Parts: sequence; structure tokens; C-alpha cells
Amino acid sequence: MKSFEKIKVDLHNNYATIWLSQPEIRNALNPVIIKELVKGFEWIEKKDEIRVIVIRGNGGSFCAGADINWMKKSGEQGYRKNYADSNMLANCFKTIYHSKKVVINLVHGHAFGGALGFLGASDFNLATKDTKFGLTELRLGLVPSVIAPYLHARVRPVDIRYQIFTGKVFSASEAQNIGLIDYVCEDINEMKAKVNELVQGICSVSPVALAEEKELLRYFNRNLINSKNIKKTVKLITDMKMSEDANVRMSKFIEKR
Repeated sequence: MKSFEKIKVDLHNNYATIWLSQPEIRNALNPVIIKELVKGFEWIEKKDEIRVIVIRGNGGSFCAGADINWMKKSGEQGYRKNYADSNMLANCFKTIYHSKKVVINLVHGHAFGGALGFLGASDFNLATKDTKFGLTELRLGLVPSVIAPYLHARVRPVDIRYQIFTGKVFSASEAQNIGLIDYVCEDINEMKAKVNELVQGICSVSPVALAEEKELLRYFNRNLINSKNIKKTVKLITDMKMSEDANVRMSKFIEKR
């Protein structure tokens, strides 16, 4: 086991579990947890015996997305610092996407906003049937930009556009219908059993062939997920965080909450 401040890493025989561990804010993403996620992935990447990385959330939710307090503060700190914050989040999902390991998310409770970046950047997504999903950024005057390339690589444009434009909360079955979730499970116990089954299957194949297959899939997605597009998404969310509309909407959200 390797411990950080806001994540925990458990090592098993052939897979690792990364726990998002700030349940008091529903595992919302802020600079500390983002940096630790990158470090955690980099640490696990060096371990040849680990074939799979499982991402889970401690507490009642998988992840509530980016911390709104952080997003608002970031937009008030000037363009350079704001851009660096946006780029840090983009780099987190890029690190997950380029992992040589098979990455699996076990989702429960809530997965909102930036949390869906995990789902787009990973290989498999499992969710309990009562999990709630949402792409609510437009309600806050923001856009789900840094996660967009990964979502569009996984979900049909018409389906992801509907969720973004309406900002509605949707169910695990709806998430499965549009391809965001691979398996909907009755509860966490069934989800754990399913991931064990997946791990066994993955560990039976050639690690060399698996790495080549992952690289081939990234090649097929290169028109969506590339450095030029990622840079554009970073600039867009940086600009949006600095807008007056977003500032007002985020302030109202924080006050209401």
C-alpha cells in the first residue's frame, strides 16, 4: 500500500486500486488530489506485475467532478495561474488515457462533471444501478472541455451533446445505453465480483499484445485525442472560468449549497 494525502493506493497480486479519498467533498477534484493521481499512476506504471488499475471513490460518491470553489478561485487568479490549473486537470486525464495498464472505474453514488473524464479516459466502467450521472457545467457558465475529447471518443456525438446541452441528471441505465458505462451492477458487491472476473481475463492475455492493442486504439482515436485538441480545451476552460457569467453562476451555486 502507498498512501498520499487525498488518495490511497492498494496493491494486490496483479492489480492496484486507487481510492479517491476526500469523501467530505464527495471526492471532488482539486490541485492536491489531481497531482496525487498523476503521481500514483506514474508509480504504478513502473510495476510490471500490475496489469490493471481500478479507480474507486471512498464514501458515498465516486466523484463530484471539479471542486467548484477551486474552479471559481482559479478564474480569479489571473490568466497564467488559471491556465496552469486547467492544464493540470487535462494532464491528469491524459495520464490515465496513456496508461499501459487496463484502467477500470467502479462508480457509485454520484459521477458529475469532470468525474466523467475518468470514464472517457479509461478502458472499462462499472456502476451500481443507483448511481447518478450529470454533465452540469453549462449551468455554471462553464464547459466540459478538457474531458470532451475522451467522451467523444467513447460516446456518439448526438448522445453526449444531449447530456451536455440539457445538463440533466441521468441514471446508470441511461449511461449504459449511450456507452458511457459497460456494466450496471445491482450493488457494490456485484461490482467487485465483476471486476475480479475482468482482472482474471485480462491477466490471462499477453501483456505485450495488450500494450500494442491499447496503442492501436489510441491511434484510431488520434483525430479526437491529440496535443492540439487538448491545448484548445485547456484554453477554452481557462477563458470560461474568467467570464463574468461563470463567476456569477458559480457564486450562486456555492451560496445555495
